[in-house]
Amino acid sequence: MPPIRVVFSGATGSVGRAVIPALLRHPDFALVGAVGRRGAGEDIGVLLGLVPAGVRLTPDIHAALRGSGAQVLIDYSAPDVSPTFCRAALEAGAAVVLATTGLAPAVVEELGRVAERQGLGLLRAPNLTLAGHLMFRCVELVKRFMGDVEIVEGHPSTKQDAPSGTALETAERINRVPGPDPTRDHTSLGLPEARGARVGEVRIHSLRLPGFVDHQEVIFAAPGQLLSIRLDVVSPEVFIQPTLKAARLVLGVRGLVHDLPGLFEPD
Repeated sequence: MPPIRVVFSGATGSVGRAVIPALLRHPDFALVGAVGRRGAGEDIGVLLGLVPAGVRLTPDIHAALRGSGAQVLIDYSAPDVSPTFCRAALEAGAAVVLATTGLAPAVVEELGRVAERQGLGLLRAPNLTLAGHLMFRCVELVKRFMGDVEIVEGHPSTKQDAPSGTALETAERINRVPGPDPTRDHTSLGLPEARGARVGEVRIHSLRLPGFVDHQEVIFAAPGQLLSIRLDVVSPEVFIQPTLKAARLVLGVRGLVHDLPGLFEPD
């Protein structure tokens, strides 16, 4: 069976630097395009301290796709360019693993319609880690029993979007699960912003400080008791296996999906 032909956008970011070497080593995949700004024109293998890969980094998604025969775009780019990259890939016949966060829901839904028209899959994946997946499952379970909940998330000051995609996905999952009504918030004085952003019934507090990598704490409350679920991703290496598996599984779906059955199950 021929390898799956992949274009990777955000190739020189922290996740790209972890995933691309694994892509180049894996017999089931062939890297046929790399998109990024830093080091454009250089061989991506050499740029990442590896042997030449025969793929030059380009900031132009159309150039990366042209003649590549790409089947999948893995997108870890930035919210200002991600929609353009994903649309170009879909229109060129490539399914998409969309891991970039900070996109408006309407933009993602429109990309989903493009994918549907093209007969291709588009996975919306704000957190492609095992710990993130388990955290999502845990909050859905706890919400059935505890209605009061707030989220505190922290990322480096270089992150463009707030709240994070993981926090938004967490809040949306919590809001979809039935459970006890939250306690009334009696706050009426001071600075309203101090209570954080509100997503449905969930408040999110975003910290942007040097030293954070990827942190989130979901705090549930019931009378006389608190339950905290904490997520810390401290290495981009944890994105490798789920990202590669997503690139394989997304070929078997059509339109916009938020989950892929079996993605985090052992092979």
